[in-house]
Amino acid sequence: MRRVKILISILLLGVLSYYVNLYVFTGLKVHGYSYLISTAAEPYDLVIKYAEILDGSGVNDRFRGDIAIRDGYIVAVGFVNAQDSPVFDAGGLTVLPYPVALQKNGRGVEHLLATSYPRFPASEIYLTQPPYDGLNLTQIAFAQGLPIDETFNKLKNALPPETKAYLISFPFESENGTNRELAAQLTGHRAQFYGLKDCGIVQSGYQADFYLYKTRDYTDEDLNRLLRKGSFPDPLYKIDDGKFLNQ
Repeated sequence: MRRVKILISILLLGVLSYYVNLYVFTGLKVHGYSYLISTAAEPYDLVIKYAEILDGSGVNDRFRGDIAIRDGYIVAVGFVNAQDSPVFDAGGLTVLPYPVALQKNGRGVEHLLATSYPRFPASEIYLTQPPYDGLNLTQIAFAQGLPIDETFNKLKNALPPETKAYLISFPFESENGTNRELAAQLTGHRAQFYGLKDCGIVQSGYQADFYLYKTRDYTDEDLNRLLRKGSFPDPLYKIDDGKFLNQ
């Protein structure tokens, strides 16, 4: 009788372990990523461990994971076995891909700033002069804490009359949004709009170009305000072409 009880206990423990593992690994799945990554045949150039990741896809909320890098490209995101590979402990840090710069090409046209608004939506009017280069009128107004009409009039009066704006209608742009959506507007969505195949997203096959900032220094509300202004948090580290840049 005792032996039967032991066998039943072992069986129940096995079933319980199966469902616990199924729950854990299913819960860790994130769109576009595999969290069950085997050991690489050769060491990675660098493994970023334990980071919070805002991947720039616009699909995933911030999630915790590792990033494996080789030859300047991301080759794995999820749980990475870093055996024999250089490791950077990114606990307490959040990863964001580099923002994609405004591109002057056939996807937009130049127009005199002075006559651009309200003829065109504020979210489609991008300035090309510092300190506002790459920002649209909506973002500038939010950064200044002023209504769009007042912001436009201030800019028109302060800048030379021949100042040009760039008219671009990004299909993914939105004045409001979650942090994942706002980040993607500056990274992955913009890269997709311009047909850039391997930048703007922290995902396998993409360039290993991203920022790392201290997570605790920015609440979700702080981050939202920055992204709505077209800005990113101050980076603690920058990784370019898979290598740390001097800070």
